[in-house]
Amino acid sequence: MSNIFDKILEKPESLIVNEKQLCSGIFWILSDNNDLSDHKILAFDIPCDINGIPDNPCSLKLNAKSGITYNHKKTWDNEIKTNNEHRSYNKKDYDYYPRGRIHVTNNKAIIYINPSINQPKLINEIKQVFGLSVYNIAEVEVKIDGSSHYRCFLD
Repeated sequence: MSNIFDKILEKPESLIVNEKQLCSGIFWILSDNNDLSDHKILAFDIPCDINGIPDNPCSLKLNAKSGITYNHKKTWDNEIKTNNEHRSYNKKDYDYYPRGRIHVTNNKAIIYINPSINQPKLINEIKQVFGLSVYNIAEVEVKIDGSSHYRCFLD
């Protein structure tokens, strides 16, 4: 009678962890509650390598000056404001909800966020959405940005 270990030896690919691919990009935490308890993450992720080079930039609508990521305002105006799928929150301006950015370079990811997002549960969810795991990247740093650049209704 075979056991679980025999099955693993027969199919070693079963040991592979199915992780989301590493991504850079931008996101919003959509909630009108001050504690963000009913939040939804709206992410525009860009599959990339450990140096932040997009896998297939031509297939994406990257709109930042650099050409390798998204701009929050342009993305909100072009992809959210006019989309009926996002009707419940597309009447607000791009800077109403807390937002952030994932920057990947040199096997390191930096999560830039509004201070109100600095909650362990939210940080873990953001990491999942962007594939920021030990299987994909060596280091993840969170940078709290309280400047006017990341202001939102909670400030």
